[in-house]
Amino acid sequence: MENKDKLAMELAPRIEKIVEERLESRITHNVVKAIIEKLEEDFYPPEEMIKKEFIREMEEAENRIKQGKCKTYSYREFKTKFCEQNAL
Repeated sequence: MENKDKLAMELAPRIEKIVEERLESRITHNVVKAIIEKLEEDFYPPEEMIKKEFIREMEEAENRIKQGKCKTYSYREFKTKFCEQNAL
């Protein structure tokens, strides 16, 4: 009985430390995830603001990329070509 109690006393702090580290890691993960979600909300327009034409062109672009072809846009070009006037 004494051996079990002694073992429990030795293991308890180690177990508490492991649980605390995992909890801290989980909390950190949740905070980072929440920050990323908030940033996405603030920086990406809602789907209803995206023109249907843009969606079609993106599907076509995916096909061109698969073929090894691609094109890049500056922020201004992208906004002018693909976003509604009042969207951004």
